Amino acid sequence: MKRGFLNTTKVKQAVSTQAPPAQLGDDDQASPSPSYPVASEDKSKADPPGHERRKDSKGKESEKSLSDYKKDQRIVYHLGLDTEAPGPGVLSTTQFIEESPSDMLNYEPHELICTTQPAVPIDATREHYPDGWTECLITGLMKQTVLQTPSFCQPLSQPDHASYRVGTASAPNGPTSKPLPGLYATKKLEMGDLILSERPVLIVPAMMRVGEIFSELLSQLDNHDQATVVSNQWQETLETVFGRLSKEDQEEFWKLRDIRQRNGKKSIDGIVKANGFAILGLADPGLEDNDGAYSGVGFIPADLSSGELIFQLSCRPNVERYWDMPSFSMQLRAMRKISNDEELTVSYINQLEPYAVRQKNLKLFDIVCTCQSCKKPKIGDRRRTQFLKGKLTTDDFLHWIKDASLSDDHVIKRALVQISLLEDDGLENSPYYSDNLMMIMLCYVALGDDEKAMRWGKKLGKWELCKYGPKDVEDYDRPQRYTKHQLWKLKVNARNNHRATALAMKEKMKQG
Repeated sequence: MKRGFLNTTKVKQAVSTQAPPAQLGDDDQASPSPSYPVASEDKSKADPPGHERRKDSKGKESEKSLSDYKKDQRIVYHLGLDTEAPGPGVLSTTQFIEESPSDMLNYEPHELICTTQPAVPIDATREHYPDGWTECLITGLMKQTVLQTPSFCQPLSQPDHASYRVGTASAPNGPTSKPLPGLYATKKLEMGDLILSERPVLIVPAMMRVGEIFSELLSQLDNHDQATVVSNQWQETLETVFGRLSKEDQEEFWKLRDIRQRNGKKSIDGIVKANGFAILGLADPGLEDNDGAYSGVGFIPADLSSGELIFQLSCRPNVERYWDMPSFSMQLRAMRKISNDEELTVSYINQLEPYAVRQKNLKLFDIVCTCQSCKKPKIGDRRRTQFLKGKLTTDDFLHWIKDASLSDDHVIKRALVQISLLEDDGLENSPYYSDNLMMIMLCYVALGDDEKAMRWGKKLGKWELCKYGPKDVEDYDRPQRYTKHQLWKLKVNARNNHRATALAMKEKMKQG
């Protein structure tokens, strides 16, 4: 059952036939995104675009003009004839770089540009900008999307006290277990608790992209030569955005693991593939098959002394990632209860796939997962099969509403079984988990029990906080969300209508 299930024709018909329409007030509309003040060291005044108020080493405020900021770089291709190649009319391409102001927005929608976000002065240092900044290779359309985000760009949100440490487990499981490097919780965490926020050092398209000018050139080449041309141009483009990193960041970047390393030589693309995380909040529309997706590379989840990821992978992760556009950062939150000293783990793949499929997908990253689900694959696969067979649907919910013979907890019991199966295999981050939370919440709404509806609604809100950020989360704490819901007391009304109809029929039978 998806989040838009209330808009289906079946549900609308059920609402209209089983109960009078709910009277919704203005405060029952979806809450807008919270409005944040523009970040500035002078908290009493927001900085206008193109200016940054900052204190110098003597404590005096100074203003940075637009010319002091790192400029954008446009990737421009020139198509011409290769006079040295054999045969007449052989096309070749050359890549050029054109600088443009950091606040420029009128780019072509799909042209690639190198830009620094949030914009920082040319002489920026981590000391003055501890939240950091990101060197981006994005389209002109994506830059517009980023800069037109309400309240962009906000300071990073961080927990009041450090909730993780980098190191090894202080109490390995079992007498023969070896401590592994990783991130470990330093306190008990609940679902939704913020663990850390990080602004990636580099963001690039997840798939190779080239300019439209290449279509004429590529049409003259066979598949092998096409792949060679595209790959070479892509590497040159990556080198351009990589060259914008500070010397220190470049040195740290080369320490990261490269799954495509050959003969001891690393590549930018190989390091991105090994360490990049999908940024679900960034995607160019109109590009199919994931071609519009982006990847980000940060330094927090890696041991730079060895180049290995220390944010270990698991098919039963306890941490979820969310891209927060207003702060241009990746937020990591606890996806379920986490014990003190428990290792923090994430997932790179679809954990609902069978064990064999998961291992095949992980092999592409040169990773072997040793989580409990992979150690006992038959149990995990059996749970997944049970779950899919018992999955609840919108029809199940509506049938329960209409059938007076079904008990009040008929659907709730089934949803609780599904939740138990998912929790047993550590699949709380699955969308099916939220579907069942929502199913239970709506059942209590239909039963007119606002207290229990809110209890499950708050849990659903925390799940959505981990996945989608803070928007609308506080709405789950408002009683009106439940008591003025269009499904409020729908089951009660249906049951009362059924009883009234039965009594009327019984009375008619008495009268002969």
